[in-house]
Amino acid sequence: MRILLLFFFLSLNLFAQETTRSRKAAKIFREAKSAVAVKDYRSAKVYLEQALMIDSRFVEAWILLGDVSMGLGDKQGGIEAYRKSIPVAPRFSFPMYYRLAIAEHSLGYYSEALQHIRKYLSFKKVSEKYRKKANALKKSCEFSIVAMKNPVTFNPENLGENVNTEADEYLPALSADGSTLIFTRSKRVDGSRNEDFYLSLNDTEGWSFAKNLGQPINTLQNEGAQCITADGKTLYFTACSRQDSYGRCDLYSSDFVNGYWTEPLNLGENINSESWESQPAISSDGRQLFFVSNRTGGIGGKDIWVSYKNAKGNWTQAKNLGKDINTAKDDISPFLHWDNQTLYFSSRGYVGMGGFDVFLSRLDEVGHWGTVKNMGYPINSPSDENSLIVAKDGRTAYFASAYFQEGRIDLDLYTFDLPVESRAREVAYIQGGVIDAKSKKPLEAEIELVDLESNRSYKSSRSDVGGDFMFCLPSEAEYALTVLKKNYLFYSENIKMEQEGTILVKNFKLQPIEVGEQVRLDNIFFEVNSFDLKDESATELNKILQFMESNPFVTVEIAGHTDNSGSQNYNLALSEQRAKSVKNVLLQRGLPSDRIQTKGYGMMEPLNSNTTEQERAENRRTELKIIAIE
Repeated sequence: MRILLLFFFLSLNLFAQETTRSRKAAKIFREAKSAVAVKDYRSAKVYLEQALMIDSRFVEAWILLGDVSMGLGDKQGGIEAYRKSIPVAPRFSFPMYYRLAIAEHSLGYYSEALQHIRKYLSFKKVSEKYRKKANALKKSCEFSIVAMKNPVTFNPENLGENVNTEADEYLPALSADGSTLIFTRSKRVDGSRNEDFYLSLNDTEGWSFAKNLGQPINTLQNEGAQCITADGKTLYFTACSRQDSYGRCDLYSSDFVNGYWTEPLNLGENINSESWESQPAISSDGRQLFFVSNRTGGIGGKDIWVSYKNAKGNWTQAKNLGKDINTAKDDISPFLHWDNQTLYFSSRGYVGMGGFDVFLSRLDEVGHWGTVKNMGYPINSPSDENSLIVAKDGRTAYFASAYFQEGRIDLDLYTFDLPVESRAREVAYIQGGVIDAKSKKPLEAEIELVDLESNRSYKSSRSDVGGDFMFCLPSEAEYALTVLKKNYLFYSENIKMEQEGTILVKNFKLQPIEVGEQVRLDNIFFEVNSFDLKDESATELNKILQFMESNPFVTVEIAGHTDNSGSQNYNLALSEQRAKSVKNVLLQRGLPSDRIQTKGYGMMEPLNSNTTEQERAENRRTELKIIAIE
């Protein structure tokens, strides 16, 4: 709209002397210019139509009618008016070709737009600024023509009457397991539009009847643009005009506890500002929050920003995502897939079909966003496309559209399979619960996953008050999983995600710290027939050290066990040496020697019959046992 208004005033200044020979037409035209000056475009349109009825070759009137029609949202009328000026005087006003090409591109008349933008570029008087813009439009026209000749697979399916109504439904958000859908619905209340959140659950029969999320999330003000964490238990959303707001619209969070949503919490000044913040997107590990803001310091009008959660659980000062993603125009609707490396977003600033197109970029190995890719036609069209999200399988997308209605123009939610080239990596997820091994009561405990290859903490999470947890992680990797809680013996397990999309259910029983309780150290690794520790053991050694430092009153035994391959004496000596290797590392880290004892059991305490390689692997183990409490 700002560009169109600029065109209006360019038009006013260009036509100092009218080409018409009709004084009556010229007088009416000047009345139209006066109406434009006070932004009364409807009256201006009436005047211009009157002037053109008197003189149909009045070039300035045709061009200004095109500007006014565009300003009123009548793009087709604007195009027709611009085009009628060309045969009368093809070289009268070269900026008209640029405006005509913009209008044609916005309605999908790509060949015509390309013809007219080339004509515009042929004029030597085009400034460097507008030549750059025109070349960008030329590239978009060329891209669009090729894209329409090479359409991608696109078969959208309506989510059905339990979700969609005659009101507008848009901005979908989905939990990682695909069971919980939260979206925004906009309805007229007392003559004005009001946005609220609605929730639908996916069961064996499809999506359930959507229910209003209710208080304290929904209020009499507008709430919209939301995302939910992988486990579906934390909601990040946009709310406007609240008493604790830093600006017009801020970002908030709420947790689902004991069947209820908690009072929304403003995310604070490191994320919110005096400007507009909206459209949050949380990463699967819960450590990155992407959002859109028009604050100062950005690259374009609306940019995508990101904040990181530090070790204390606080959000750090938000940073602009940079020129790898953001453009000089608006960039909105970020969605980071559960793979933590594929970003979907919408933009006006890249080569595209018109309006907002949906794009994707993938994070490379060194943490840089790769080449931005248009998702193609007909996913993208001359109209605006945004708010696209993708399920954990990397292929099932959800979005809002009004294109496929019969006799209606409201927005509905749809789903479709992404083309292969636009898919994210399918992720796995782990879900389950944590309980006290003796009382069977649920526990809130820390759960950490460490990538054994890189020794990098991939995910730190926490079971809720009901002991439940769920988180996503990349497939085809090996992790050290540790469950920790004060006054309990930690739990250790080796997790191998060997197939994409793996779903693991893990229920952990934590043992209170008591003499005789022990834990198997699944992530202690030795070289074959050796007591040399592998580098991958570093994660588990750190956890033992952390446990010992947090519980200075305990004395432990590190026990080594082998399978039945080899002689009894050999295995006994090897198991003792392996236990001592673990102790030596802990002593080097500062633990006193009298708090750690070692013992090798060889093959005397097998867990099974040792008849298969898998059983023998289970018997080759290291254990930690509490032997004294001071």
